Amino acid sequence: MTEASRRAGGYLAPFLLVLATIVAWEVAVPVLRVAPYVLPRPSAILVELGRSADSLWGHTVVTLREILLGFVAGSAIGIALAIVIAQSQVLERSLYPIIVFLHTVPKLAIAPLFVLWFGYGLLPKVILVIVISFFPITVNTIYGLTSVDRNIIDLMRSVSASRWQILRWIQVPNAIPYLFAGLKISVTLAVVGAIIGEWVGTDAGLGFAILISSTQLRTPFMFAAITIISVIGVVMFYLVAVCERLLIPWQEPRDVTRTVGV
Repeated sequence: MTEASRRAGGYLAPFLLVLATIVAWEVAVPVLRVAPYVLPRPSAILVELGRSADSLWGHTVVTLREILLGFVAGSAIGIALAIVIAQSQVLERSLYPIIVFLHTVPKLAIAPLFVLWFGYGLLPKVILVIVISFFPITVNTIYGLTSVDRNIIDLMRSVSASRWQILRWIQVPNAIPYLFAGLKISVTLAVVGAIIGEWVGTDAGLGFAILISSTQLRTPFMFAAITIISVIGVVMFYLVAVCERLLIPWQEPRDVTRTVGV
């Protein structure tokens, strides 16, 4: 089997699995006599996507703005923190527990505080996305910066290389694959953060659409919004993967991801 055939098979298998799941779902709902307000058929969700396209598009734009702003800001903060922490064991011992604490605080519990402090506008949602998304980037980048072979560091110091030169030419290139591993986790968490923020306090966005439709038993509309959110998460994940391949095409895929929960 050629390499092209293996790649085609790798893409075809998940597509067929998803297609089979959708077909089984479409058939099972009427056969099992499941009420449409409990579980609509995929065809009903597709019809709702077309019927409510204008409304869903407006909510999507709001949520996308929250995700992108929070993800970009969270990435910048996470990278900056990782570089600072990696330069000193004292800073690592001081800041790392605080970062872990911030990550372990339930986000649904602190979201109302952000609304209380910053109002019902865009800012509290962006801050919540930042809080959720920066942690995987920080952890993975620290690991990449500090996992350099000590012999290489000693060699650079032996030729009077400065700390900045070691960081720029040795540590940062070594950390890039780990950084992208963190970005892939972070971008999916950013989607979760935006939805949580919209559940707590807003009048627009896909999270708000899900919340309102659930109270009105508009289940097809709710599933349509969930479908859009899922597509956004998948597309953003693969955009990060494409950027990784473009920036470091020589890097063989490897398991450098430290799985981090919400």
